[in-house]
Amino acid sequence: MRKAIIVAIILAVLAGGGYFLFLKKSRPNIIIVVVDTLREDLGGANAPFFNSLKKRGIYFKNTFTTIPITLPAHLSLFTSKYPWELGVLNNNMEFKGGTETLAQVLKRKGYLTMGIVSLGTVQASTGINRGFDFYNDKFPPTRWWRTAGEINEALLPMLKNLKSPFFLWIHYSDPHEPYAPPWVEPDGEVFVNGKKVGDVCFLKKELFFIHGEPGEVVKVTVKLTSALENKAFYGVDAGDTRYPLNNKRKREITFTLKLDDKGIGEIRPRVFLKPAAAHWLYKKEVEYWDSQFKIMYNELEKRGLLENTYMIILADHGEGLGEWKAHKGHIHFLNALYTRIPLLLLSPGKKAGERSELRSIMDVFPTVLKLTHISSPHQVRGIDLLNQKGHPRLFLQTFKPEAFFDRFSVIENAFQLIHTPEKNQFLFFNLSSDRAAIHPVNFNQFTAKMMKVLKQYEDEIKPFIGKREGKRNAAQLKMLKSLGYVK
Repeated sequence: MRKAIIVAIILAVLAGGGYFLFLKKSRPNIIIVVVDTLREDLGGANAPFFNSLKKRGIYFKNTFTTIPITLPAHLSLFTSKYPWELGVLNNNMEFKGGTETLAQVLKRKGYLTMGIVSLGTVQASTGINRGFDFYNDKFPPTRWWRTAGEINEALLPMLKNLKSPFFLWIHYSDPHEPYAPPWVEPDGEVFVNGKKVGDVCFLKKELFFIHGEPGEVVKVTVKLTSALENKAFYGVDAGDTRYPLNNKRKREITFTLKLDDKGIGEIRPRVFLKPAAAHWLYKKEVEYWDSQFKIMYNELEKRGLLENTYMIILADHGEGLGEWKAHKGHIHFLNALYTRIPLLLLSPGKKAGERSELRSIMDVFPTVLKLTHISSPHQVRGIDLLNQKGHPRLFLQTFKPEAFFDRFSVIENAFQLIHTPEKNQFLFFNLSSDRAAIHPVNFNQFTAKMMKVLKQYEDEIKPFIGKREGKRNAAQLKMLKSLGYVK
């Protein structure tokens, strides 16, 4: 009898140990890779590594963002809420909490949380860093963005601190404006009082600093040394003045500049690309990101950081490259071109396939909680990616002052309806035959119902979008201009 009791105790202990081992193993690591401004069609770029990963994971080809603006889109990603529910409609607004982010939830459950970002619009001061143990948002003094290579270089030392279970957010933004792969050479020279003081790259739109005596007035000449002939318009911003510099008629500009009380003056080279040039450079940016992401992926694998790890790769929004009204960028429009995003789930089980149900950027939050066996602290708008039903409909929006107009959209039955209230305009698109939604079609039997549903949604959120942030401060305005959000 005594032996039987001892055996029973041993078995119970082993079973309990096995149970706790199971619990530990069931808490997987999470890596989210956001490629800011990556179109679902990659803009036609050749991205062999990313495409190879599609064969090893589950790819959701009908996924949409909530808004084509970086900060509020990321907040939707990390909370499974609409931007208006979070009080953040534009990039210059601050997330003040009130809703737990994914990082906060995972940290509370014992996860080590780490993030590294490549755009000023998601720097820590926006509030998006809530819940991260480590948050790297250091930028060069001349720009508010970092290349994929720079992100990789800064991330490598951080990887030494990773301990399971961990949550790692890697933010790349190479496809984002300015479209300038690292190999782009300087295309301008700067002279002060007749003496050359350095080179500038118009495509990179980097700040150039002039140094002298406090309050000194200097004569500045900027010369264009090479240009995308007939494919771009160039210019220089200095102080509050904008100077045109067209490569056909004029290849240099001279002006006076008063240095500040520290003896520093700023020059901001700018370039307006025609669609063909923008599209070509965008593709090169995507291809560069793909090559650098492969390097980081292999490094994570080599360090064993992909074991018992789920990786989700997606974008925050798409990008127009002249296909719709010759517009380049995002923010202003809700066509699928700007709002459809790639979303790829890689799992330790190596499950693969392609899914076509309607998905949202808000689905990532509940998916991660499902994978980590954590209940949500708040009601979510998303549906976890493991649920194959998807959404019956999705609502999209964009807001002034960054957008030209407040716009609203609903996607249902493979159709997209876009409403611009100020213009009293409805546009209707068939996403089955026009995935980018750039060719409006006539209204059909679904339109009336979609109009009614969209109007109800607009009425519901009106109380939440009436209040907007005040005037941007100088630092915010400079950042937004450099990243193409303010022209």
